[in-house]
Amino acid sequence: MFPSFSFFRRPSNAPEFLEDREQFLPFRAEILLERMLQDPLLNDKECRQLSDLHQTLVTNFHAEYHTLLESLKRDFVPFDPDCETLSEPEYSVEELQTIQLRLYANIRRVLQIGNYRELTREQLKECLALQPVGGLSISVDTDNFDEFHVYYRGIRKQEETENFLFFLKRTRWVTLLKRVFVMARFKQKFDERLLIKMFKDIPIENIKIIAPKVKLGMPIFDRVKIGGSVLGSLFTPISKLVFAFTFSWIYFWVILTGLVIAAVKGILSFLNSKTKYMHRFSSNLYFSNLSNNGAALTTLLDAAEEQEVKETLLSYYILYVSPNRELTLQELDQNTENWLEKQFHHCLDFEVNDAVRKLAEKNFLEISTLDTTIHVKLKEGK
Repeated sequence: MFPSFSFFRRPSNAPEFLEDREQFLPFRAEILLERMLQDPLLNDKECRQLSDLHQTLVTNFHAEYHTLLESLKRDFVPFDPDCETLSEPEYSVEELQTIQLRLYANIRRVLQIGNYRELTREQLKECLALQPVGGLSISVDTDNFDEFHVYYRGIRKQEETENFLFFLKRTRWVTLLKRVFVMARFKQKFDERLLIKMFKDIPIENIKIIAPKVKLGMPIFDRVKIGGSVLGSLFTPISKLVFAFTFSWIYFWVILTGLVIAAVKGILSFLNSKTKYMHRFSSNLYFSNLSNNGAALTTLLDAAEEQEVKETLLSYYILYVSPNRELTLQELDQNTENWLEKQFHHCLDFEVNDAVRKLAEKNFLEISTLDTTIHVKLKEGK
């Protein structure tokens, strides 16, 4: 067991633009409803009404999102790398561009509803430039892609231990992106394929592994270790070989054989290390990959649908138990966040504007402005 020292602790090198507080509600709608029904302010009739509202929201949003899913699946067919259906129509360049624009607009809409944030070109470049000490040496050439978009939802930090100075170990904080959504297209002519992938728990400094095409190498520490080992094992035989060449041909061939064996040993050590890192790379992808292409769209849509139900139900409940069932926008936001923290001990950035919009669309709210302050109130009988 190698020692680990706290003074070797290395902080996370996460970029500053990553936001800690996320807007995604990491609780199932049924769990939220269960906590609401435990509120002593609600009588049995109100509890039944709240349960009925939950079921109504689930039914309505499911119908809306089923229509959207069918549209996404239909538009994705010309770009789907996994498509196996026959007799598909042939589209003109203009038709493909129209379908692509509609597909992208709907995907971005669902990503926004699902509380994903897009990494700008500059932010993505900064993330791809990160390289952990002792980690996999990965490089990505973004010039290979005609398009490469990365979205993330939520971050968390965890402590990891890594090798340091041969026999010592040190701990460091690693920043993980909880969910990552990737859209990419290669710059190949007549290749319309759109690669869509979803990942979980991707270290920000290893974000390169989500790219469809990467160049993998060993860390500098291992290269130096293997190179030093090979050079060390070859130095003595080479010096003896020079000496033997002068005095004895038999001794020369014996030493030469030893030299060849040392060289082969060094090559095998390199190949074994490369295999080890290839295995680590494939394992990371295997356990981090959630879904691909059409399945990724379905997964994304399912999460966005449930998020709509949760936000609408939660904002309705907070308004319902408020005095006069009326709050300012800021009060609704703060009261909701306080309730979530009290119930689940979890600090979130509630997306109040989106929640109010959904309640207004369902005809639950009266929205008014007083002294530039927006007030929202449940309609009578709602």
